[in-house]
Amino acid sequence: MPGGRYPRPMDGNRHLSVTAHDAWTMTAVNRNGVELAIDGKGEHGFTPLELLMAALGSCGAIDFALLMEKQRDPVTPFTLDVDGLKEDLRMHWMRVTYHLEADADTRKVERARVKTATDLCTVSRTLSSGCPVEHVVG
Repeated sequence: MPGGRYPRPMDGNRHLSVTAHDAWTMTAVNRNGVELAIDGKGEHGFTPLELLMAALGSCGAIDFALLMEKQRDPVTPFTLDVDGLKEDLRMHWMRVTYHLEADADTRKVERARVKTATDLCTVSRTLSSGCPVEHVVG
C-alpha cells in the first residue's frame, strides 16, 4: 500500500467516535459532544442494529413531517414502526410503517411517503442502494 501500512484518511463530512468500554458496552459521541449509550445485549441501551433501525425511522419521520408541513397538511404528532428480519448475520428486509393520528389528504401522504423513501431520507437511500464500508486500523 503506497504511503504506509494503513490507508490514507478519507475526506468526509460526517464523524462520530465510539469508545468500547468492554465487549458489550460502548458510548458514541457526536461532533457536538452528545453522548449515546450503546449496549450489545440491549439491556441498558440500544443495540447497534436497533440504532440502525432508529436511524432509518427517525430520518423518515423528519422528512415525512417536513414534506407534510410543506404541503400545508401537517400530521405531527405521529408514530412509526420499523420492523425487519435478521437472519444469517444480516438484515434481509426492513419496513417503515407510519401511523398518523390526524386525518390527512391521502394523495399528500402518499406523495410524502414516496419522496421520503426514494429521494430524501439519506438513511433509507443508503440502505437501499448500498454503501461501501471499510474497517481499517488507524
